[in-house]
Amino acid sequence: MSTPGRHADAGDAGRRTAPSVGRDDPSAGWDDDLDTAFGPDTASTPTRTRPERVRTATVVTLGVVGVAVVIVVVLGVILSGVQRGIGGVFPDPEADRERFVATASALPGVTAVERARTEQTSLAGYDVSALLQVEPDLDDAGRRTLVDAVSAAAAESSGSGVRIWATVDFGTVQVGVSDSRETSRQRLDLADRLAAIGGVSAVRCVFITGPSGRSDEAADQSVSVTTPAAGDALAAIAAAAEQTGEDVFAGVQVRTLSS
Repeated sequence: MSTPGRHADAGDAGRRTAPSVGRDDPSAGWDDDLDTAFGPDTASTPTRTRPERVRTATVVTLGVVGVAVVIVVVLGVILSGVQRGIGGVFPDPEADRERFVATASALPGVTAVERARTEQTSLAGYDVSALLQVEPDLDDAGRRTLVDAVSAAAAESSGSGVRIWATVDFGTVQVGVSDSRETSRQRLDLADRLAAIGGVSAVRCVFITGPSGRSDEAADQSVSVTTPAAGDALAAIAAAAEQTGEDVFAGVQVRTLSS
């Protein structure tokens, strides 16, 4: 007959002698992420000394400063290129101005090119303007030919971001010329019609010079007639000038000045 106590002892002994599987047993194949990444021994991740940390921080700081210097230099080159012009992509207003002055000076009927100047109208936009003095005895056909030639020179000389604007002084009549041949002819036509109004002594048909530059739009034109008339005669001339402006250059405003 078996003794119950002894069976109980045998079970306890079996449980006590069962193998213990844990992370401390190398034969158990314990998969520990930290051990895999850093090793089972903390000495596998050495602690850097203070001089080493100082050297590392110095290297990082010098790297950041070096990158910042490179960025500043590159930006400076780009902005300088915008001002001087690079390869025909960026504006080169001074070269365009010189080219226009040389071309316009050689046109038949032009006696002088004055007040040639460059004005910046935006970050990469420029207006080049000039005053052209011409022979006073040009006939109507000669005036039209000259305006067309000046407009063509403005178109050929205008570069990326640069527009050429010229005021042609015919004596008692001044006409603004741009790279638009059609609009330049409209100004000449309007100026001639205004000059034909009885009592008008001078006509100026150019463009408004504003902070954002000049424009061929009707609202951006500066048109005026000068007359010695006064009273009712002045009013009649003003009315005729306004009607002429509307007929030739719809939307343009014509001012009448009393000399």
